[in-house]
Amino acid sequence: MKKNNIIKTFVFILFIFNSIMIAQSRPYEGPDDPAGDIAAERTGWMTGNRVLMFYRNTTEQADHRDWFVDKWPNTLDGTKMHDGIALMIGARVFLENDTIPVTSITEIESRTDLDTLYYCQTSFRTIMEKNPAGTVEWGFYPVFGYFNEISETPAMSNIPFSWPLLGWPAAGNELIWPGEWNGRFGRGVMKADQECFFVVNDAHDQEYLEQDDVVKY
Repeated sequence: MKKNNIIKTFVFILFIFNSIMIAQSRPYEGPDDPAGDIAAERTGWMTGNRVLMFYRNTTEQADHRDWFVDKWPNTLDGTKMHDGIALMIGARVFLENDTIPVTSITEIESRTDLDTLYYCQTSFRTIMEKNPAGTVEWGFYPVFGYFNEISETPAMSNIPFSWPLLGWPAAGNELIWPGEWNGRFGRGVMKADQECFFVVNDAHDQEYLEQDDVVKY
């Protein structure tokens, strides 16, 4: 009996909505990160569990080229599992007078004159909108501080050289746990074959703040 090759495509889409139940329920107490920066872009390969996984610290995974792929098993005869994929994050926001954010739950519940806007953000190797000069993509860029800046890869659990030298960003401008891994399972704990750690944001995205935009946010 001939066995069929099964190709599993994992598409991770995260929609985060500023719902009335969740929106401002907890003040932000995390790191005071700078804007994402194109100079912080790095790539890496993960090879645990006989898988070859190529990724970028812009949330992208895999590519269409032969070597920059996700395949299993990680041998010359391994099967490419999927083309490039990327994270997508969505948010709902409320505005008055086309530009002023409204974050009060009481106002959102009681007013009927608010504009409701939905935004989605992602990062991908092609077809990304850019600033008028064509130099900055309006998407996700990685943040400095979460890896060793002279490392060729993002922070990876199996490469201590790739970890941030002075420690990991914490609340405000605090740095914690220098020389220790900060991963999925907590301080210094490594249970997975390999982990990577990076942070992205779109603070540089000015797409809806251009002079000619009627609605600015």
